[in-house]
Amino acid sequence: MYLAVFAVAGAIGALAGTTWIRADSVAVAGTLVWGAALIVAVLVASPPPRMFTLSMAWLISPILMFVAAGGLWSTVLDQRGERVVATVVEVRDGNEKGRHLYYALADQHDRRIPGELGTWPGSSIGASNNPEGAVGQRVTVVRDPQGLVDPRLPEEMETGEGILILVPGVLVILAVLCMLAGRPLLNDDGTTGLSWRRPARRAAAKTGSAQARHQS
Repeated sequence: MYLAVFAVAGAIGALAGTTWIRADSVAVAGTLVWGAALIVAVLVASPPPRMFTLSMAWLISPILMFVAAGGLWSTVLDQRGERVVATVVEVRDGNEKGRHLYYALADQHDRRIPGELGTWPGSSIGASNNPEGAVGQRVTVVRDPQGLVDPRLPEEMETGEGILILVPGVLVILAVLCMLAGRPLLNDDGTTGLSWRRPARRAAAKTGSAQARHQS
């Protein structure tokens, strides 16, 4: 059950790899889905879960969302992507902390390419002087003719394939943690599930009072 919840969250997270959600809005949407996954997992659980193990699975689940999103756009562009020379028609600064530009593109026939390009050629994560594109500049990209996923630079395709390889490993780890989290909790008497037992001192006190009344 827990694995199913996290798998559904991962599938929803895969939408981050589509043109339906802007790249600079992914973090907010992903955080909401991530939090909801834990709430749902606890509410639908029967018997009650081992919370430490379930929490470990929950902390790993965003990796599944990340690799699912990367695997989606990588697979789509690998199967039906077209390599084209596009022209920048609009530049937008995203909502993330710091400067991150997104580029709206048009193909050689001046038709708008769905989605946005989020990386300019020669850029690297964490660099302070990354090159930036401007309106009118041309750039080679791999685009989806049906507009499901954003266009990507050709060099990004290898990164997407590497992310896709991680999917089975992440699923196995989550499956093991979810299986352990679903093991029934044992009570002191060896039974499983919840038990409502009187505290020992209180029970002893009531027994002593009953014996005193009987003797009197």
